[in-house]
Amino acid sequence: MDEENEKDDIDRYIESIVTKKISEPEGFEKAIREALYSEKFNKRLKKRKIIRTISTACATVVLTSGVAIGGYIVYEKVWKEPKQYTYQEFQNTIADTEVSEEEKKKLISEEQAKQTALEIAKNLGYENEEIESIDLKQNKRETYEEKYYEIQAKNNQDTIKMKINAVNGQIMAFDNTNLLEKEENKKQITKEEAIKIANDIYTKINLEKENYQLDICNEEYKVFNGEKRKIWNTKYYKKYNNIINPYEELNFDFIIGENNIKVSSIYIDLNGIYEDNPQVITEQEAINIASNKEKEFTQKEIQKIETKIGIRKMNNFIYLLENNIDNLYNRDLNTNFTETDNIVRNVWIVKIEHNYTNENEIDSFYKGINKEYYIDITTGEIIGGKKIDKIE
Repeated sequence: MDEENEKDDIDRYIESIVTKKISEPEGFEKAIREALYSEKFNKRLKKRKIIRTISTACATVVLTSGVAIGGYIVYEKVWKEPKQYTYQEFQNTIADTEVSEEEKKKLISEEQAKQTALEIAKNLGYENEEIESIDLKQNKRETYEEKYYEIQAKNNQDTIKMKINAVNGQIMAFDNTNLLEKEENKKQITKEEAIKIANDIYTKINLEKENYQLDICNEEYKVFNGEKRKIWNTKYYKKYNNIINPYEELNFDFIIGENNIKVSSIYIDLNGIYEDNPQVITEQEAINIASNKEKEFTQKEIQKIETKIGIRKMNNFIYLLENNIDNLYNRDLNTNFTETDNIVRNVWIVKIEHNYTNENEIDSFYKGINKEYYIDITTGEIIGGKKIDKIE
């Protein structure tokens, strides 16, 4: 057999093994191992070092599955079994803790935080503010933690509380504690005018580079000290690949006075660590993964399936069903908490709706409810889900 024919023969062998063995992402690693370390392959490899053959085979698997060896990125599994906490242990994971002297060296200074706070207050129309207090704090939330300066400033009319990110100097929260006590919208404007005002406020709080995009701008009532106050409420979200990340939200309220515009509150919610993972899993593969898991839970006939790509955070919904844990909806101080890593991923959202049947057993009822599965678009793992009603 000449050199080229030998290469072609080995190429064909590896391709046939990999193709036959892979049906779902979980089989990739085994298929590659069987292909590269089988007795037949090793006998041939001992005769010649055909590096191109191995590289070609692995590159082919990378392009089709997202899994690789020997110099290529391996898409590791992201799902880990949730941790169990008592109520007190769970409280301890989110408690404020001291920032070490070593950590402080990596943060902005108190003076920088003060200057940022006063600059933002001035941009929003609050003049002659003076800093009354500033404290450096740290709030740990499992894999995500915040280090921030908590600042209080005051002038003759207003008391403002602010949080400034101690790492990057950006605003995290702003609250005029007594504005809603004395003011509400006094001037009628159109929604288009309100959107223009909202976007102007957005530029004044120096977050343009963060690429938040306006999603909601509505006039609504907010209850303060038992009194209704009419305000404008806005919500901005970050987008990745034109998809909203619901865990990165900028929310602020403003009031239209007779001659001025006042911001009453700003809040930025960063709830989870977003990982912009690449798409490897196809829509049909995601449907198969979710459908197969659903068949493990219930014999109910699947009536309808709907899919889309979205951004979702890991949760323990499917895990609890798999392990017959009964605290899906109810928690009290005596119940153990089951918490997943605080990670946000690109997923296939697979909605499954069943034909209605009357269920008598509570366990089978929970497992047979209509569900939304979150299938990681890179690894194919089920990283969460939730109960849904009918698919619209």
